[in-house]
Amino acid sequence: MQSTIAIFKYLYEHLPPLFPAEIADKMKHALDHLEHDSSVTLHEIEKTMIVFGYEVWPWNEAYSEFLNIAEGKVGEHFLLPKFSKKMKEKYEDFMHSGGTWRDLHSGRAVAFFKTDERSELCAAFLEAGKELHAFVDREIVGLEKEKYLRQVNSFKNILGEIKKRLDDMRALADKEQDHPTLAGEIRERVKMFEHSLCLLAPALDYEAVCQSVDFFHGRKKDLNCMRGINVPTEVDFFNDK
Repeated sequence: MQSTIAIFKYLYEHLPPLFPAEIADKMKHALDHLEHDSSVTLHEIEKTMIVFGYEVWPWNEAYSEFLNIAEGKVGEHFLLPKFSKKMKEKYEDFMHSGGTWRDLHSGRAVAFFKTDERSELCAAFLEAGKELHAFVDREIVGLEKEKYLRQVNSFKNILGEIKKRLDDMRALADKEQDHPTLAGEIRERVKMFEHSLCLLAPALDYEAVCQSVDFFHGRKKDLNCMRGINVPTEVDFFNDK
């Protein structure tokens, strides 16, 4: 449970710029309660996090978009000064061979660099990342503020559609009488999607959410077709007409 609370704390401590102060205060109070209440259950912690996940997700998604754009535009500006002369040469070789800044950031280029070079890369990315975040923060509260808030609203609209889909999945599970296991699968899928909103699961896949209702309708048809397959047919040879 402590690891889950730690994720909640990370979510709170890394709220993006311009996030509503009143909601942040509620998160702080909730976090304080969870950290000091020894009787709290894991289910209660996750339920609380999901509530705030619905609030935070649009802001985090908008911020991530701005951060990704900044990485492409000015990432090297922050990264290159962190390299030694030898590392800059190795970096240039890597880029000339078709590598990208994103490859370095994601770790996909690990085979190109030696162990000591990878250590320097990690340290450089850590420092450059801090400076890049600070740059994006300044942009968001300054010249890019209106654009950023429009993007937040866009993700709020997307989240509204996601919530409708999740409600449809819950209704589908509640109506499922013939296959209790399928109902359980649906509820677990909803739980996974909601956990994605608050860092308790991998990043939310919007297309997967949209396709889930149709997927489970298909699963139900398959299960219906399979019903009785393993039940042996009884033949009464004596009364056969």
